[in-house]
Amino acid sequence: MNSQIFKIINKNNLIKTINNFNKCYYSTSIKKPSSFNKSQNIFDKPLRRVFFNVPGSDRRKIDKAIALSDKIDSIVLDIEDGVAINKKEEAREMIKKSVVEDSFGKAELLVRVNSVDSGLLEADIDMIAKIPTYIDGIVIPKVEHPYHLHYITLLLREKCGDKNAANLKFMACVESAISVINLKDICNYSLGTDTPSQLNALIFASEDYCADTGITRTPSATELLYARSSVVNHAVAHGLQAIDMVCINYKDQEALKKETLEGVHLGFHGKQAIHPNQIEIINDCFRPSLEKFRFASKIVEENEIHQSQGKGAFEIDGKMIDMPMVKWAKKVLSIETFYPPREEEEDQ
Repeated sequence: MNSQIFKIINKNNLIKTINNFNKCYYSTSIKKPSSFNKSQNIFDKPLRRVFFNVPGSDRRKIDKAIALSDKIDSIVLDIEDGVAINKKEEAREMIKKSVVEDSFGKAELLVRVNSVDSGLLEADIDMIAKIPTYIDGIVIPKVEHPYHLHYITLLLREKCGDKNAANLKFMACVESAISVINLKDICNYSLGTDTPSQLNALIFASEDYCADTGITRTPSATELLYARSSVVNHAVAHGLQAIDMVCINYKDQEALKKETLEGVHLGFHGKQAIHPNQIEIINDCFRPSLEKFRFASKIVEENEIHQSQGKGAFEIDGKMIDMPMVKWAKKVLSIETFYPPREEEEDQ
């Protein structure tokens, strides 16, 4: 081919490419991309400070959870690790009977099923198919890939029908190194653009994670900082809640308080509990401190005044306040709305 012709063809192709780009770039039909940050969606979800796990085969413990339901945000009736292998069917029958006949008050009611790879999940779903309107969702252990969520979604639809299945919320448990690596894909799980994700929260299971990775637990729990932070960051970025690990030293209230506050500082929205004595401490730890509440209130009030005056950044108590701080303050006040009014002596 003549080199001059080759240059003309290349030049024409370049001009055509540029024209096509300009047409697309400057076209009024171009759609503005939607927000990628879904962190504000977290506050549309129910409060899940106390995520209380109860063995589904233990009637006495179920009754105890019911009696404390006004202090528990989420009650999880367990068929998985909290139930011996020879008690699985008994647990299914007890859960099926309890959710229909008992009142769990305002607490969110969830069932923790067995994992996809266990060979026991299908029987759990058969049981759930008989009570889908009596529970709020399911806790799914050992989620390592979005395919696990796909499989459960399709199984529920087949057994419960599309409408009943779609109404069930999913809480995915992060229990292994591969689960942490695949968090982005897990959070983005969906059957398609017309099917909203049912995923509501990520739950960090520390003991299973340590068993999988070979990590040695220490009282400081610094060895878990990476995994815990990963769970929070991925959850928040995708508008999901993050539920922190169980404090296994359930009789040590100081250890529980320390661990819960660490979780609060890391950004977790709730914590798993396995004993009634843990409930009050966890609830108290997740409430903004009085000092934080007052400071946040002042920021929001002052921001409204300064915005009306056309001013941006401003100063409170020697601290420069800008929009990120205003956003933080509004989040604090949003959390505070879930608690009863503070006592008069606190406000003085």
